[in-house]
Amino acid sequence: MGEVISVVNQKGGVGKSTMASILARNLAKTHRVLLIDFDGQATLTELVDLPSHFDADFLDEYRKTDSISKIFERETIEPLDITSILKDENGKSIVPINELHFIPSAGNSMSFIAESVSAGKDLMLKKFLGKIKGDYDYIVIDALPSVTTLFKNVLLASDALIIPIQTKTNAIAGANSFLKILDEVLGDYENSYKHIFVLPTMYNKQRKDDNDTLAEIMTGYMKYLKALTHLGKIPSSMLDAIPERSVFSNAQSVRYFLQDYIEGFDTGKKDILLLIEKMSNTIISTLKG
Repeated sequence: MGEVISVVNQKGGVGKSTMASILARNLAKTHRVLLIDFDGQATLTELVDLPSHFDADFLDEYRKTDSISKIFERETIEPLDITSILKDENGKSIVPINELHFIPSAGNSMSFIAESVSAGKDLMLKKFLGKIKGDYDYIVIDALPSVTTLFKNVLLASDALIIPIQTKTNAIAGANSFLKILDEVLGDYENSYKHIFVLPTMYNKQRKDDNDTLAEIMTGYMKYLKALTHLGKIPSSMLDAIPERSVFSNAQSVRYFLQDYIEGFDTGKKDILLLIEKMSNTIISTLKG
């Protein structure tokens, strides 16, 4: 059964969508992976760049029948196999790829559709994933950055959470507030997780503020997390900080998964690939126990 790993934060601009795409792409090198864009901002959907790889009529019909919002209409969704778009005409890929499927965002209409459901709306994603978990080794979800019905769906469907936090001044206060909200939701639904991963992002070791914030995440933030009523009972750990590097935005600007962009166009940044590989392996080994 596939492990559901969700990347969550109530603040945008922390690298949430980037980290979801990076993790899914790395896992897909050797596993069966489903990537879901559950954010109305549709950053992941733009990254995958479906119009460049699929027929326009097909995509138009697909969006009508298979966007993630259809789960709230109690309809079946067929994930889109995007494995082939990461291969050339000879069937070869820059970075190894086993299997990667994708369900795009429905954009701004998602929240409206979700709120229109009367009964059991917070559990619709969990019910849907329960039907397809057996088809995948991992399911990675990019959650929306706001506490709504959609957000609760992600929290209740997940086996593990990744919480990205910028290593910037004043980031901790907002991050603590977010943890408190998570704790309340868990208490309301008596939900739990296998593990919570805290991921510092956009770290610049040359800046004092970044170093101070990273130190605070290691100590104060993790201590606050472990002291919460419900979250504190769940195993948690901090992953290595992701540095602030232009290669992340460069890859996104040309709509490439980071790993494929570095291997194809910016091989001098392979230190980033090693860091990503370590992050991915840490998550896998932790969840396997």
